[in-house]
Amino acid sequence: METAVKFILIGCLIQDVLGDFNISLPARIEALKGSCVFIPCTFDIDRNVKDYLTNSVTRKWFKRGHFDNEVFPSSGKLKGEIFGKPTDKNCTTRFDDVRQSDSGEYYFRIESQNLKYSYKKDSTSSHTEVIINVSASPSKPTVQLYDDQMEVKVHQKVMEDSSVILRCSANIYCPYNPPSLTWSSSPNTLILNEQKRQDQTKLISDLNFNITHLHHGVTFTCTIKYQLKKQIRTEKASLTLRVQYAPKNTSVTVNPSGSVLEGHSVNLTCSSDGNPPVLNYNWYRDTKEHLKHLQTGDTLTIMMTNSTHSGRYYCTAQNKHGKQNSSVLLDIQYAPKISSSSSCSHSDVIVCVCEVRGNPSPTLQWHLSRHPVINSTGTAISEERVKNTSLRNVLTIRQSLKDTPSLQCVSTNVHGTASQKFQMLLTPHHKPGFHHSSLLVGVAIGASVVVMFWIMTHFYKRRQNCKPIETRQDNNTGFILTQRVVVQDEEEEELVFSNKAMMPHGGGFTQESLHYSLIDFTNAEPASGEIIGLSSLTTEYTVIQHHTAGAPEAENDI
Repeated sequence: METAVKFILIGCLIQDVLGDFNISLPARIEALKGSCVFIPCTFDIDRNVKDYLTNSVTRKWFKRGHFDNEVFPSSGKLKGEIFGKPTDKNCTTRFDDVRQSDSGEYYFRIESQNLKYSYKKDSTSSHTEVIINVSASPSKPTVQLYDDQMEVKVHQKVMEDSSVILRCSANIYCPYNPPSLTWSSSPNTLILNEQKRQDQTKLISDLNFNITHLHHGVTFTCTIKYQLKKQIRTEKASLTLRVQYAPKNTSVTVNPSGSVLEGHSVNLTCSSDGNPPVLNYNWYRDTKEHLKHLQTGDTLTIMMTNSTHSGRYYCTAQNKHGKQNSSVLLDIQYAPKISSSSSCSHSDVIVCVCEVRGNPSPTLQWHLSRHPVINSTGTAISEERVKNTSLRNVLTIRQSLKDTPSLQCVSTNVHGTASQKFQMLLTPHHKPGFHHSSLLVGVAIGASVVVMFWIMTHFYKRRQNCKPIETRQDNNTGFILTQRVVVQDEEEEELVFSNKAMMPHGGGFTQESLHYSLIDFTNAEPASGEIIGLSSLTTEYTVIQHHTAGAPEAENDI
């Protein structure tokens, strides 16, 4: 009877236990051949039998098969350790040096004199069992890119200046012997700000950085090394960045390189780095006022260059994210060219100017009668550079030149020589001095002009009021005598020239006739051969005759 009661009680206990036992462990664990396997695990029992859970309880692992076999600890098939104490309800286990044949499904069991229970799946329980998969090689790490906390897929691209996280995750097969993780890149890129963390099953490394155009096409590689009992196993994973950015490193090349000789053709080629690639190139030339658009395309060709093509040229590269400029200074070289404005001027001294252009900057020299001219007391040379390719040279000649010399301006640079001859028109050179005769002649001429002007002015006034009668007599001496007799005009109330004489005692009024005579010595030659003055060649006189009753005529010469 007591025995029956015991069986009834035990049956009730078992049924109660079956309803309250549970376990927590991973459903699947990846293991590496030759490494250890770590199984995190906890269990619980029904509160009605908790007093039977003592540290004397044995904790075991069984492997599922045709027949369930105990593999740990008493069978000795697996080596390892179960951590903690039974009273802690800890079933965390480590299996060492596992083999591929150890792959399979495992479940946990506790046993004591009063408590026996297996945490396995059957018709009366849905407990979790763990599947251990032992591989011959470690699994590859995974590399992921995160932009703004969102994962970027493999074929997606990130924009320049984005802040990203590059993450590498690797399995930890044995927490007591975790793997090592390293980053590398190709081409080489300095890797900064690495953060690592790990738990019982995963090792994670994060790279935090800002994306630039230099990261485009860079491949980042995460390498994992596992230290096993007899060897080192290595696995790698890579990710190549695809970065979108505006044109960078825009440059212009000149072909042929260096200086271009006038008359030859030249090609200017523009190149730029951008993603997406640059397809739109524009060429401009700096005209000081503004940039003049020339053409589109990555190559600009100039045929038959000349000096006017020298200057700065700009190329603009553009894609959908922006644009960038680059420029080059085109240097067209040519032989010296003397300007048509070069000339000489004559005064007290001779001043000659020679202007020349050339690239590279030319030299200039004067040749007088085929001899080089240098600075001296008689000649002075001044030179002025105008920009880098023009030269202005002034030659001043102060000395007297006896004949008409040949003067030549000669300019030279590495590409050739140019010259120009100047026509020298020299005037007679007089010695300085003071001439008294010249001064007398000048004074005489001036005085004569004044006298003649006065005479003509008064003669014109007289003529307005007089009726002239002219007589002309020729003299054998070469003088021409002209006599003018002026008779008073009776109709005029006012006389220009008149003499009146009043007779005493009421005598009659006597009219005096007025005679003017002008003698021009136009053919006379002074005996001395010098001109003394016009006043000596000309005289004017008047004869006045008095007509009175019974009185003789009288003459007055003036």
